[in-house]
Amino acid sequence: MQGFATTSTHQIADAVGIRQASLYYHFPSKTEIFLTLLMGTVQPALDLAQDLAEMDESPALKLWALVAAETRILLSSNWNIGRLYQLPVANSEEFHDYHDARRSLEDVFRDLAAQLVGDDDPRIELPFQMTLAAIELRDNTGKAPYPLVDDALPAPSVMIADAVLDVLHADLPANRGIRTLDLVAKVRDEPVVGARD
Repeated sequence: MQGFATTSTHQIADAVGIRQASLYYHFPSKTEIFLTLLMGTVQPALDLAQDLAEMDESPALKLWALVAAETRILLSSNWNIGRLYQLPVANSEEFHDYHDARRSLEDVFRDLAAQLVGDDDPRIELPFQMTLAAIELRDNTGKAPYPLVDDALPAPSVMIADAVLDVLHADLPANRGIRTLDLVAKVRDEPVVGARD
């Protein structure tokens, strides 16, 4: 296994089955590829959070939906992209956009938890960290453990989202699975078929 610095764009192009020129058409540099991958782990949840902020839903449902949606993304890729933020190169200044986005997402999790338990409760730090458990609950074999589907959430997503509300001593919202899938579909502008909790 090679690190970021020693991997060439030619090797990346070979690995994904395209010509190097095609890779450069979409990404001017290796750094842009890495940044795009990093942003893909937080941007969908930020988009959902923005929509949730405008909706008349309980803080419990908003937090549950955010946890379930973010873990769903982390569990749906072929590779464990969520681990990228743990690489030393991810701490470089080149990736400040990602760090800003990640801090914003952490703030959203913290704010929703604070609406349930109060600003001074130390448990407000837990929902974001518990969400990251999805990274540890999956392999990195090149096969998505839970491909995205429109009618169900991955079992680990439901488990983690339930656990987040449990640790905050908040009641589980009724029909939380289907309501979350409806919210996610609204963000993507896609209809949702019937879903299960």
